[in-house]
Amino acid sequence: MVLIHKLGSLFLCGGVDREAFATLFPSIHRENRVLLEVFSQLAGIMFFLLYIVSVIFNGFATVNSSTYLICGIVMLSIMVCVYRLVPKHPALVMVLVYLFEIVLYVFSIRISMLHADKPAVSAVAFLLVTPLLFYDRPVRLIALIAADVAAFCALAVCTKQPEVAETDVWNMVTFGVVAAATTLFNMSIKIRALVQSRQIEYISQTDLLTGVKNRNHYENQLPKYPKQCKSNLICVYGDVNGLHEMNNRYGHPAGDRMLRVVAATMQAYFGTEHTYRIGGDEFAAFKPDARMEDVTAEIERMKQELASGGYYVSFGIAERRKGQEDFSMRELIREAENGMYAAKREFYRQPEHNRRNR
Repeated sequence: MVLIHKLGSLFLCGGVDREAFATLFPSIHRENRVLLEVFSQLAGIMFFLLYIVSVIFNGFATVNSSTYLICGIVMLSIMVCVYRLVPKHPALVMVLVYLFEIVLYVFSIRISMLHADKPAVSAVAFLLVTPLLFYDRPVRLIALIAADVAAFCALAVCTKQPEVAETDVWNMVTFGVVAAATTLFNMSIKIRALVQSRQIEYISQTDLLTGVKNRNHYENQLPKYPKQCKSNLICVYGDVNGLHEMNNRYGHPAGDRMLRVVAATMQAYFGTEHTYRIGGDEFAAFKPDARMEDVTAEIERMKQELASGGYYVSFGIAERRKGQEDFSMRELIREAENGMYAAKREFYRQPEHNRRNR
């Protein structure tokens, strides 16, 4: 059972567990998109150049002219889809990846069948190289290899001389096994590398105590917010009240628990990608294209939710409109921070929270 489980994991997920592989889909789509942009352009250029040369120089693969042209048009279409459709529908990249690979396989089979008295070379070359170009579950790529081998062998038996067909079938089956083994090994390495890359990315961007984005990621993302918002951007600045007292009275585990609760609550209201821990007890969050009254109401609900657990946070809020002359992220944050300080002073003016009364 253990061996079967390991083999299943290897074929389905490249040797990593299913949960880890499920988190890789955004990375796989992103990597495949970049690779497909490059390979579709190169393949398109190659096919159109072959078409031009075959037309200009009569006799030079003239019989393949229509094949070159059709493949070039398909590659051009794939390239256009990558640039125009994939940004809106990331999962579509996998369809385009397999369309790209199928075109290469069909092309290699087509040119290998033109001469019934000569062994195939191109089909074997494409069989070995094509599965290594992109990222996906090994089992899918191996299934495509098997389909390519089966289609080639069937056509070779039907169209080629018996002795040549026998050689071609033997070569394709043998190199098909090699291609499957190479694909399995190569995908395992690439997928494990993606897992390690995501782990490094997570550590570099995440505050490990609270699980929200850290100061480093906060600084990197700030310049992007003015471009992301369409109408306005709201900044919420929060500071946890009583963390020092909590640590002194109940110990640092209690203070850490307070920070985690505050972080989780803010993250629930403002989202994973827009909530940051930027200091020991300070948090910042952003709401693009939101109404000020809605965010203010959310802050009040959040304060009540935290207060029910005995935790108190002072919040400041500020807004900038898209195209506003003084749209400066630093000024926006400073305004929200000043609002937080005002709220904090008001909090400690209350007798039950006044530090001097303790």
